[in-house]
Amino acid sequence: MVKAGHLVSASTDARWLIPAGQAYWVPPAMPHGGALCAADGIKVYISTDLSRDFCPPVPLAFSVTPLLCAIMERWAEEASLGLPDRPLDRHRLALVSDEMTRAVTRPLILPMPAHVIMRAVMSEWARESEEQLSLDALAQRCRMSRRSFTRRFRSETGMAPGAWMQCARILRGCALMSEGISITETAYRLGYESPSSFFNLCRKMTGLSPSALFRSIDQGDA
Repeated sequence: MVKAGHLVSASTDARWLIPAGQAYWVPPAMPHGGALCAADGIKVYISTDLSRDFCPPVPLAFSVTPLLCAIMERWAEEASLGLPDRPLDRHRLALVSDEMTRAVTRPLILPMPAHVIMRAVMSEWARESEEQLSLDALAQRCRMSRRSFTRRFRSETGMAPGAWMQCARILRGCALMSEGISITETAYRLGYESPSSFFNLCRKMTGLSPSALFRSIDQGDA
């Protein structure tokens, strides 16, 4: 659960932007990592048996309701004392699961291609997202023809390469803004000709202006 700042999490299939006011569920044994950007929150570990009975088998982002917040805060507090699994935990997790399914949100998700070379090339580019690359250049780096690259990329991610790169730039922009870089400078660093281009992209991809997006990842509901 993210109370302030934001979390960028990378699973085997995608990168997720989780702003303040949301929580993120990752199933057991799923490889994942992430970066906390001025983030503060609560992390709760759930046993494999409990998660199998109550939680979805795929990653999920959801809004934090007052009930969810209260349960997770109490659970994290008690877990720090080393308490074992108890029948009470099953009741709590049943409530969490119900709230989770009611509060599913639509986070900014960057799906990753499964092809090994393609994944490596796109992951490297996404870390900065400032280099301007044509489809031909990307295809060449992936050792494919432009047609094969475009077809396979869309098949494995569900997105056209251009739309994927726009999404990656939003994720990178969030990281830059969380470091204190202004919206205008962020837009230029990401290669946009004007801040208005970045503004329009944010609106299209997230439904928020850059300033509103920044407030959501920096301060949550405050």
